[in-house]
Amino acid sequence: MKQLKNRLAALLLAGTMVLSLTACSTADPSLESSAPAEESSSSQAGETSGEAVLRIGTTASVDGLNAMTENGVFGKLNYTGLCAAPFVTTDEAGEVQPYMMTSWEISEDKNTMTAVFATDKGVLWHDGEPVTMDDVLFTFQYLIERKSGYCTGLTAIEQIDDKTAKLIFSDGQAFSALNSMANFVKLLPKHVWEKVEGDYKEYQGEDASVGCGPFRLTGYDQDAQMLTYESVGEYFMGTPAFDKVTAKTYDSHDALVMALRSGEIDAMYDYSNSLNATMAPSVTGVENLDPGMSDNPGNYQLVFGFNKTPTDDLAFRRAVRSALDYELLRTSIGGENGQIPGTGVVAPPNKGFDGTLPQLTQNQEEAKAILEEAGYKDVDGDGYRELPDGSPMNVLVTPQYNKTRQPLYLRIAEILMANLKEIGVRTTLDEESVRNSDHATQVRKDGTYELYIGYTSPGVAMYDTAFMYMVPNDNNPWGTCDLPEFMAAYEEKQQGKTYEEYNAAMKKLQSIADQQVIGLALCWDKAYFPYRTDRFEGWENFPGWGVINWKTWFNAKPIA
Repeated sequence: MKQLKNRLAALLLAGTMVLSLTACSTADPSLESSAPAEESSSSQAGETSGEAVLRIGTTASVDGLNAMTENGVFGKLNYTGLCAAPFVTTDEAGEVQPYMMTSWEISEDKNTMTAVFATDKGVLWHDGEPVTMDDVLFTFQYLIERKSGYCTGLTAIEQIDDKTAKLIFSDGQAFSALNSMANFVKLLPKHVWEKVEGDYKEYQGEDASVGCGPFRLTGYDQDAQMLTYESVGEYFMGTPAFDKVTAKTYDSHDALVMALRSGEIDAMYDYSNSLNATMAPSVTGVENLDPGMSDNPGNYQLVFGFNKTPTDDLAFRRAVRSALDYELLRTSIGGENGQIPGTGVVAPPNKGFDGTLPQLTQNQEEAKAILEEAGYKDVDGDGYRELPDGSPMNVLVTPQYNKTRQPLYLRIAEILMANLKEIGVRTTLDEESVRNSDHATQVRKDGTYELYIGYTSPGVAMYDTAFMYMVPNDNNPWGTCDLPEFMAAYEEKQQGKTYEEYNAAMKKLQSIADQQVIGLALCWDKAYFPYRTDRFEGWENFPGWGVINWKTWFNAKPIA
């Protein structure tokens, strides 16, 4: 155990050094040319008296200012409809709401969706060009050509008139695509992108950031690591609550929290990356600061590899489930507000949650009995069990590659490996996946993992759910669980036409997770996205997302 802790500590130290070097490195100079030249100086951060300026803090880096990507702070803020406008968005309950797609009707066979778009609302692109149906057709055609996972099954789009089009899907996936595209699929300006040759993601022209949301990007200050947006004024969704929005990148959550406490910024935004539970005390009980706590739709989880022995064996998976110390995992991941999860994996805030399934409990004697009965015995007396055929057993534990979460992933791995050792299962940490993102990605794509420690983000959890990472399909090559009943239930979820049908399929999936142990939630935790309460009111705190969302753009108000 001591040797394991020393190796984990060494990996943590290496990760910390990489983070420190990254934080001290100079930003890519090529990004400067992506923003309008007249706004790219430090003066952009100045606030004119009487202006309502929302100041956002994040740890996401400025990896580009290209509306075709989801990179860095610019791309992640576009999930909120700040600069690029989504076709549809979601409310605090995770249900789809209109945006640039103002209404829709899905056919009985779920293969067509007739949709009305806001092309008659006087919306302008940020360069002054009007938004038209040509932009709608261009965007969906682009998604079809690249086989976007956000629009699974979309095969064609047919224009009906200047504001109406018919989207055609295969395999009854219209409702599924509607939910999957929410927040993530943005309307794109045809006049900008039709002239770009090669990979759109590589384009860094000044118009690469052009959107049609309520705020336009007006500058990037490289020294301050700050983006500046300005309100477009009257907008078809309502008049924005702020004259300007700034987004400043900090080296760490510690630095970000200090900026919040001092009043340097107003709110935190870090998609799927809330403050760690250990930092909750630093934003709790502070004057004019709300910790922004909410139930997290996402969760940390253990996924079993069905392509490898012994994790393809139900008996082994049941033994692992019984072996783990869920109280320790709860406090390590979620702190005092963490919750021991149920056997259905899916967290309580999500649609279709089944609260009748049992809570996970540790029972190592039961785990040992399951292994003994299944033939996993310590043949040579060294304290570790062999496989039923008598050959050595050494189970690989692979944490997801993520620099920000690496300390927590390694702590989870330490707990898991210690618990399995206690029931006679030898394990090895996949150190190459901890160090090397390319290797980690390949392990997932090849499905060669055995015990995989990962995370379902709040955005994925809202509709695609944690099960997306377990089922094998064209859009997600990571899944390995090909049990017929599980795949059928997942397909039933994908083809649901209503939330009632979706919820029914979700109940089946959670029941299968309980019976077949295809994966385990390790904690149902809280998300913390703190915000100040002394400059603005009317914040909308979405579970797992925080107050930086499309409702806040229009509903918040300066405090007089």
